[in-house]
Amino acid sequence: MGPVRDRWAHSSMEISEFHNYDLDLGKRGASKLRQKRTRTLITSKCGENPSPFFLARSIAIAMGIRFTVMVMICSGIIINSLFNHEAPTSLKESYCGPCPKNWICYRNNCYQFFNESKTWHQSQASCRSQNSSLLKIYSREDQDFFKLVKSYHWMGLVQIPINGSWQWEDGSILSPNQITMVEMQNGSCAVYGSSFKGYTENCLTLNTYICMQKTV
Repeated sequence: MGPVRDRWAHSSMEISEFHNYDLDLGKRGASKLRQKRTRTLITSKCGENPSPFFLARSIAIAMGIRFTVMVMICSGIIINSLFNHEAPTSLKESYCGPCPKNWICYRNNCYQFFNESKTWHQSQASCRSQNSSLLKIYSREDQDFFKLVKSYHWMGLVQIPINGSWQWEDGSILSPNQITMVEMQNGSCAVYGSSFKGYTENCLTLNTYICMQKTV
C-alpha cells in the first residue's frame, strides 16, 4: 500500500503542476492578446485621428507653400509695375526742359503721340493749337528712339509741287541724313514709319500723328 500511495501522490503532484503550467500559459496568452489588441486600437485611432503634431506640421507646410506663391505673385506684379513705370523715363536725359503734362521729354524736345486719326492738315492744326508742330526729324542720333516706332504717323513733311523736293513745316529742305523717303502711293504728304523712313501718303488719308515742340 505504501508504494501505491506514493505513486498516487506523485501523480497528483504532476497533474497539479500541469494545471498550474497550463494556467500560466493561459495568462500569458491572454496578456499578449490584450497587448496586441491595445496596439491595434492605438494604430487604428492614429489612422483615424492624426496627432496634433502631425496636423500642425501639415498646416505649417501648407501655409509656407501659400506664402511662397503669394510672394512670387506680388514680386511679379511689383516688377512689372516698376518696368512699365520706368519705360517712359528711359527716354529722359539727366535734364530735360519743361514739357506739357503727359508729353515725352527727350534731349530737350517734347513729343506726344496722338491716337486719334486725322487728315494731315487737321493734324497740323491740332499740333499748332498746343503750341507745337508735327514731328520733324532733326538728327538720327538726337532722336534715335524713333527707330523703335512701328506704326504710321503724320509728320511735318510735305512735297513741293514745282520741283518735287520735300520740305518741313519750318521751310527747311529734307536732307538725306534725316530720313529716307519711300514712294508708296501718290500723295504730297508723308507719314513716319520706323527706322527713320518716311512714306508718301495722300494728305486726306486719316492717320494718327506726332506733335513736337522745343523746350525752353
